[in-house]
Amino acid sequence: LRPNQKGEFLHHFASLSHTMRAVIFALALALAVANGDRSDKAAYARDMVSSLDWGVMSTISTASDTTGAPFGNPQSHADVNGVIYYYVSDLDQSMLDVAANNQVGYTLSNAEKLSSAACGTIPYVGDEESPLCSRLSITGNFVNISGTDEEEQALDALFSKHPAMKNWPADHSWFVGKLDITQLWEINIFGGASHITPEQYYAGTDGN
Repeated sequence: LRPNQKGEFLHHFASLSHTMRAVIFALALALAVANGDRSDKAAYARDMVSSLDWGVMSTISTASDTTGAPFGNPQSHADVNGVIYYYVSDLDQSMLDVAANNQVGYTLSNAEKLSSAACGTIPYVGDEESPLCSRLSITGNFVNISGTDEEEQALDALFSKHPAMKNWPADHSWFVGKLDITQLWEINIFGGASHITPEQYYAGTDGN
């Protein structure tokens, strides 16, 4: 929609009756729920990691003006059988933090897809904070895998998902890292968060 058309749409939607809004809301939520099985939390987490290509990495800051405070930074990723890999630089603040404390959080949201009614593509219906706009918070230890047997498959996956990485300046001390997962926290529907073990996540099922 052009800006003026979007404004007209919002005006008309706001003037709809409460009943009509409720019907539209219900339809949008039904579409969101129908998009994948949300009951198997581990399988859903694996799908989020595979289908999304970036998230926010949280570290404990070592910067002089924010030492000890949480620090969030967008990072691109790719996965191989659920193992999450990164192509990062020693110069990046997140990696400076990791050098001091390699425990990190990595957060994904289906809002990244920009296509979900549950995440707000339909005004007055969804929102990025809605439980149906699935979010996944992963805790683990960041590990440098440069020079290991994993590095080649990790680079293949990263460069396939993020072709621009191949053209990044060579003098920025790039290396390959992975997230050694210790716990996953997920909300993909109403009813509270689910806690997923690494074993369930890598198996791709809750095992229920």
